[in-house]
Amino acid sequence: MLITDLAKNRGSALTATDRRLVAVLQTHPAEAAFWNAADLTDPLGLHQSAATRLAQRLGFDGYPRLRDALRQDYIAGGGPSQRIRGRLERHPDDVLGGFVDDEISALAALPQHITQDDLDDLAAQTTAAGHVYLFGRGNATALIDLLERRLRRSGIRVVVLDGPARDLAERLATLEPDDLVLACAFRRAPRELAPVIEVAREAGARTALITDTLLSLSPQPDTVLAAPRGGGDEFLTLTVPMAIANALVLTIARHAPERSLSALDRLESLLDRFDR
Repeated sequence: MLITDLAKNRGSALTATDRRLVAVLQTHPAEAAFWNAADLTDPLGLHQSAATRLAQRLGFDGYPRLRDALRQDYIAGGGPSQRIRGRLERHPDDVLGGFVDDEISALAALPQHITQDDLDDLAAQTTAAGHVYLFGRGNATALIDLLERRLRRSGIRVVVLDGPARDLAERLATLEPDDLVLACAFRRAPRELAPVIEVAREAGARTALITDTLLSLSPQPDTVLAAPRGGGDEFLTLTVPMAIANALVLTIARHAPERSLSALDRLESLLDRFDR
């Protein structure tokens, strides 16, 4: 872990207060990658300048630079086998119980990173969009499948940006200024994400991203909902982003109840017709 290595290398320069802060960073490696100085110092009753002084003693210009380094360390993590091994080593005798505890902890921390106001804003963009274009690669495709089905059931026109580059280009060719591109990406940005955002900007469409660590993309999406999924060096699931997606769907229903509920009623009627 980076913070542990830094503390070892510069241990002689650290004060008692520094060591308290380091202990917090070691205990919460995933959350710390997203914290500002106040998030770190306030629970300990310290001034934010304590975080700045710690960062400087660890060799950084200031706390934001230290946080960026912690975030990169979180992203790097390790290979899939190493991440699974990390979970198994922490819970060698009770895989299920340990897994559930870890997922509960990650979910409990979610409101610290994403607020209802954030969801209200994205829900408003989604309901106002002519079409919602969904993009994801790898594990994120499971989340895209969920959003596609649930948004369509809510009466929202959806286009999934899947397939090879040519298919992406053909689907993006119909993008209009009143559309929304909603992407899901975790740990590392897929190579197609930047071009998708660029095309959306050129078309005048809005862009949004559900992620864990991708906070410094270029170009930057208009809206970013980011929350850690657990320790960066361990096996991670889609439990947290699934919760974000489901909360978004419920928020959309609250914003546009007539549209969403009418669409669901019509779907139920159609299902009855086809089930005859």
